Amino acid sequence: MVRKIKHVLILLYVFAFFQSYAQRSISGVVKDAQTGQPIMGATIVSNSNVKTASGEGGRFSMMLNSSDNSITVTYLGYAELKKSVSNNEPIEVLLNPINNELNEVVVIGYGTAKRSDITGAVSSLNEKDFNKGVNTSPEQLLAGKVAGVQVVQSSGEPGGGISVNVRGMGSINASNSPLYVVDGFPIDNSVTVGGTGANFTGMKSARNPLNAINPNDIASIEVLKDASATAIYGSRGANGVVLITTKRGKSGGLNVDYDAYYGVQNIQRNIDILSAEEYKSVINGIIDAGGGNNTQRVGELTNSTDWLDLMYNKNAPIQNHNLSFSGGNDQTKYHTSLNLYDQSGLLINSDNKRYSARVNLEQVGTNFKLGANMTTSFIKDNYVANGMDLNERAGIIYAAIAYDPTLPIYNPEGGYMLSPDMNIDNPLAIANGKTSVSNLYRTLGTIYGEMNFLEDFTAKLNLGADISNQRRDTYVDRQTIEGRANGGVASILQGTSNSYLAEFTVGYKKKIDNHDLNFLIGITGQQFNDIGQNSQGSGFASDATKTDNMGLGDPTKFIVSSSRARNSLLSYLARANYNLNDKYLFTGSLRIDGSSRFGENNQYGIFPSFAFGWKLDQEEFIKSLDFFNSLKLRTSWGRTGNQEIGNYQSISTYASGQKAVIDYVQVSTTTPSRLPNPDLKWETSEQLNFGLDFGLVKNRISGSLDWFYKDTKDMLLNLAVPRTTGFSTMMTNIGAVRNTGVELMINSINTEGIFNWQSTLNFAWLRNEVRDLGSNKVIYSGSAGGTSNVSVIQVGLPMYSFFGYQIDGIWQQGDDLSVTNDKVAAGDFKYKDVNGDKIVNADDRVVIGNSFPKYTASLTNNMDYKNFNLNIFIDGVFDVDMLNNNLVDTYFPANLKRNRLSEPMLNRWTESNPTTVYPSFVNPNGQGKKEVNTYTVEDASFIRLSTVKLGYTFALRNTKYVKGLNLFLVGQNLAVISNYKGYDPSINPNGGGARIDWNAYPTARTYMMGINLSL
Repeated sequence: MVRKIKHVLILLYVFAFFQSYAQRSISGVVKDAQTGQPIMGATIVSNSNVKTASGEGGRFSMMLNSSDNSITVTYLGYAELKKSVSNNEPIEVLLNPINNELNEVVVIGYGTAKRSDITGAVSSLNEKDFNKGVNTSPEQLLAGKVAGVQVVQSSGEPGGGISVNVRGMGSINASNSPLYVVDGFPIDNSVTVGGTGANFTGMKSARNPLNAINPNDIASIEVLKDASATAIYGSRGANGVVLITTKRGKSGGLNVDYDAYYGVQNIQRNIDILSAEEYKSVINGIIDAGGGNNTQRVGELTNSTDWLDLMYNKNAPIQNHNLSFSGGNDQTKYHTSLNLYDQSGLLINSDNKRYSARVNLEQVGTNFKLGANMTTSFIKDNYVANGMDLNERAGIIYAAIAYDPTLPIYNPEGGYMLSPDMNIDNPLAIANGKTSVSNLYRTLGTIYGEMNFLEDFTAKLNLGADISNQRRDTYVDRQTIEGRANGGVASILQGTSNSYLAEFTVGYKKKIDNHDLNFLIGITGQQFNDIGQNSQGSGFASDATKTDNMGLGDPTKFIVSSSRARNSLLSYLARANYNLNDKYLFTGSLRIDGSSRFGENNQYGIFPSFAFGWKLDQEEFIKSLDFFNSLKLRTSWGRTGNQEIGNYQSISTYASGQKAVIDYVQVSTTTPSRLPNPDLKWETSEQLNFGLDFGLVKNRISGSLDWFYKDTKDMLLNLAVPRTTGFSTMMTNIGAVRNTGVELMINSINTEGIFNWQSTLNFAWLRNEVRDLGSNKVIYSGSAGGTSNVSVIQVGLPMYSFFGYQIDGIWQQGDDLSVTNDKVAAGDFKYKDVNGDKIVNADDRVVIGNSFPKYTASLTNNMDYKNFNLNIFIDGVFDVDMLNNNLVDTYFPANLKRNRLSEPMLNRWTESNPTTVYPSFVNPNGQGKKEVNTYTVEDASFIRLSTVKLGYTFALRNTKYVKGLNLFLVGQNLAVISNYKGYDPSINPNGGGARIDWNAYPTARTYMMGINLSL
């Protein structure tokens, strides 16, 4: 494939060389049409892509090809001008000043608005702003691009889960994810099939449902952050709203675009574990120092196996192909696309394939508009067993790290070698013997009609459906410990998720003198249906049929379950916008939401918001400064809700109970599984926002600054109840969390002309604080394997603060051991006795880390020189921590013979190496397993060179059929600066909640080449 692309590149260069002939010279001057002042640095481009820039006095000269009959002149803050060049006479180019950015139309809830008229905190990205490189889902397009929006990948596996938080986290038991709205359709972003199948270890975070949407189809993404922008979505707007708009056709002839890339992936950074030689030296050295016993001694080496290296799929290929057709006229516009995405995983036997198609149509009449947006996709996933489990249930990363490197892969009989010293399966047996395949079909579409009536009124009807069907087949065969014990284990998980939408809105727009009015009222209803069916079998005579004939299993071991759930929303909405003198902006909105998820006493909630904007640049006292090109002050207040707690939480439900014997016959029983709460309602978030939008130096520098606080009240929380009720908890509304933050975004035009350089800086500071927990004094949270109570939720602290032991170094020979009653020796950890009682126990735990980054930042640089384009994206996260549970396994191993991370073991304390950093590991559990401590909770701050993209746009001359051709090279995840010792400090395999890294699927460093071809 690489060789073919190389040949194509050579041919294209030769083609471009022989097409350059018959040139002529032109010259001219570029001026401001209003002032007549010359403009230096304007960009002049011919229709064959010959480029130059105006110099001193606005003058320019350039050589044109014989096919060039026009030039296009652009300069920041001025309207683009296209001018014919039919002869060699000097040309005068007069540019009219404008403010394109402020006149840009952005999508808001149930409508659009000019950027200059927006009163809420709204961030907008289009294609030029999106992240470059490999993007499998819409969230990855905006990762690091929007201040106050944190996008965290839960896993590096193809199609892995992604967590998105807008302005922090405010909920403990409900979702903290934003609402996604695709072409006006609010989607349910939960998975269709949950679970992994019996005896198959999977990640805590499910695959990303938004993978079904092709990122190539997306034209823009708007992130609504404050309550003024999100209150129109009521009980689903508390965590922010992400509006995704797909591409539309434009008037003109047929446009055919083909975009493709091909690349290879390798792990970004490796985990260093002991080699066979190091393992022998360390294990025998610990035994010599008094740890373990002689039966555990490692003898002469006859094998050396790098188990972790065997798990990697080196140079894993990735490719993407997108073909689109678009065009139309003043009445009819269309855009269609076909996509193939194929990614092999970094771990063996894992991959992800997506096939998708899209059709967007729009028909415009004299007083009406009809349209349809539809996409359908098929996603095939191959999973490898990996995740947060241990021993024989563990996945391949856990097994590969811990397995004995002195063992061969196979035993003398040809089967996989098992270690006699640990109950962990052979890593390759897990990789090849535990298989899981998922097939997902998803169709999402809307049809809409708009009609203008009574001159100023518009009525719109929007209907939509989102239908997903998924089946996952998992099989554990006899190559594995669990497969042999059960005669093979087969699981089939099936699910269907359907969502249906109906909306009707009426809008009114009227401009009366200096008064600009815009009103919207509407009603909307949406219903969600979920159906699931799972079956499991074991005791098969052979592994040959896997899940294809489960009837061959032992009928006494069959397990079958099914489920059906439904919930619905009925909502009324209204919004009013008033613009006075194009200077004073007022916005008010109201939504009334009724949700079937809540108690009969609280079926409906009211969510209002108000906002004010003041265009200071229109005031004479600002104009007289002759400094600001634009300056707008914004302030807003509003309430939004969160209803994402699952179904039937407010009513009593029943589950399978214990078996009973009646008249000598065994019968099944049911038992209540939940206490009803008829007063249950949504969480409420109240948010205040102050913002400033600015532009100066002819808008060469522009940006926004926001300060906000968001109070989440009436949290949906599982409250402890007396055991006499027969239950331990009940879902109720209690508690409060506050998120306070500052967000800054700056765009700068550094240079213009032949060399153009633009930069975008994003910075955010966030403080999260628990304000109230009702009768709960403290809530412990988070676990991984044998590690529990990782974090604490307590009033006055950020949510999910790490709670553990302070380590003050290593006990040394000659230390006064009488200061402690704990059984310690030289080479042991020296835990801090916080309360001074000479015993270090649970009472000595303190807050030792933060799961929330206090600071996030990113810098994007985009540079153009002649036909070359260079994009560099750097992002960083600061003042954040993560529990590295692989370090827990190193410091507190289940037994001596398990392999571990190399650095602590090779630099351990010995009499000849009395280090104050690492313990001796002679008696690692002698003081008890204090897993959460200042050694295992690591600083996860990082700075990352995320993406570098270099492209070349060919100057096509005398080409009748090719409109544009760009070739590019991309490097992704090229370098990370971090003290973190795991695979990647930017991921969180624990999904939501406390940041816990254990057996993470590694992330990729990717190199690829691609093409953008327009016909």
